[in-house]
Order: sequence, then structure tokens, then C-alpha cells
Amino acid sequence: MEEVIVAAVDSEPVAELIASRLRAEGIAARVRYESQVGIPRQIAPAGLGFGLGAFRVAVALRDAGRARKIVADAEPQTYRPRPVLRAISTVLLIAFLLSIIPGVVQALSILFGLDR
Repeated sequence: MEEVIVAAVDSEPVAELIASRLRAEGIAARVRYESQVGIPRQIAPAGLGFGLGAFRVAVALRDAGRARKIVADAEPQTYRPRPVLRAISTVLLIAFLLSIIPGVVQALSILFGLDR
């Protein structure tokens, strides 16, 4: 059976997610690893050979068109700003900084002998 590459990514978890999505649609998919430096994955040190496009998702030739459409239709999740969380974080940071200022001022005055 002839296989076609429908996606190439630099992360194994992402490749497995893509393959799982295709499998959920009834398309047999597998993740292939292609070392960038010729070292087998099992003995490659962490980070070596995991260059861009090292993990490829392959499907049967007959399913390639449908698989490409599914992969193309998948949109990455966009960042949603959370203004309430940001406001709470800012207030907490300001409160923390204000709570340590008296201690810092006291420590500096002791350090430089200004407390006399």
C-alpha cells in the first residue's frame, strides 16, 4: 500500500494529535519519524534529530485528499485575552509590592545608618 505524507510537524505529540483526528474520521494514519542527522530515534539524545518536520503523518494514497482537507480545516486555537484575570493579577502584584516597600525602606535605613 502506497502512503502519502499529509502533515509534517516538529513535535511528536502534535503529530499524534493529527493522526488521532484522522483516525476518528475513519482514515488509517500513522506517525513516521525521520531523523535529521541519521540517528535512530530510540538512541538519539534529547533534542538531537528533532528538527523541523521530523514527524510526518502518513495515510494511504486513496485517503490523501480527504485527509488533507481535514488537516487544512483544523484551525489552531487563537489566543483569547482575559482582561479580568489580567486585572486581578495586576492588583495582586501592586499589593505585594506595596506590602514589601516599608520593609525595604527600613532595611536600607539600617544598612546605611540612617535610623539614628
